[in-house]
Amino acid sequence: MTADTFTGYAALQPIDAPTLESYTFEARPLEEDEVEIQVQACGICGSDVHHLTNGWGRATYPLIPGHEFIGHITAVGDKVTEHKVGERVGVSPVSRSCNECEQCATQHRQLCPSKVTTYNGKYKGQMTYGGYADRVRVQSTWAIKVPENISSEEGAPLLCAGVTTYLPFKHQNIGEKHSVGVVGIGGLGHLAVQWARAKNCKKVLAFSSSDNKREEAIKLGASEFATLGEVDKYQQSVDYLFVCGSGKSTNWDALLSLIKLRGTLVLLDIPEQPVPFSAPAFVYKHISIIGSYVGSSEDLHEMLEFASKTGVRPWIDRVGNSLEEVNRGVGIIMDGKAHYRVVICGEGRQ
Repeated sequence: MTADTFTGYAALQPIDAPTLESYTFEARPLEEDEVEIQVQACGICGSDVHHLTNGWGRATYPLIPGHEFIGHITAVGDKVTEHKVGERVGVSPVSRSCNECEQCATQHRQLCPSKVTTYNGKYKGQMTYGGYADRVRVQSTWAIKVPENISSEEGAPLLCAGVTTYLPFKHQNIGEKHSVGVVGIGGLGHLAVQWARAKNCKKVLAFSSSDNKREEAIKLGASEFATLGEVDKYQQSVDYLFVCGSGKSTNWDALLSLIKLRGTLVLLDIPEQPVPFSAPAFVYKHISIIGSYVGSSEDLHEMLEFASKTGVRPWIDRVGNSLEEVNRGVGIIMDGKAHYRVVICGEGRQ
């Protein structure tokens, strides 16, 4: 039997500029529990850049990124019953789990020890390639039906940034009684602000490095806005502080001072450098720290339905599906100029 040939945009080695190349590869056979998806829209995530540059030190090349995408099913495996050809579905950073372990049984499939990531993973000895390719094959469990009122372009970033920022609200039961702070009004933060608004949190404070995003933060749903230079005015002001952007210059002690006694620091950003925490800030104030890694298939269904009902949507910059356009989109992310997510639009790859 002749293998199917897919085409994507790949980095053949670590890159520090948007220089992806067209790359054709033979797809592994479609498993009986898998679906094949023709990619229609794919977000360019900040983590794609960390992998393209190998800033996190765990990339394998050739690398075809893309772990937040939506498209239509073009083939189904013999044992797939919940999907059919032609359905519109989305895929997140995880594309396979064992569905038998404790994590899978308790709706934490994204933490399955045997999980396979949508790209830069390995399954049956072959690398996984993501939505910068024209087609992708994933376990049917991880093909998530998308509500009709969410467009593919706006829906794609919800499958990574959306669920990552949504999950703490679910697991911590954050709602009307709580005040929420969001540090970094970018690809993650602009969605965290919207979730807080949609959850009717009593106060939503947006913090950014400059005053440039004040109007947009209020439009997104923040009740107040402050620059990071003004944190002294907001000591112990929030129950939950979502850190959605950080860097070498981040003053972590200043950020921790924003959290109320017995409050929680929610880490969503993964900087390439170690984070210098001050232990007394946690011990003496009974502050907890939690993280959020995407979501399970159940979480994804729930998040999309909630977004459908409440109108939470990413703000996106669209780029075309040509190699030149995708490299332009990667460059936007590398230059820190996304407003606020970048999405590859259109089927097919050159």
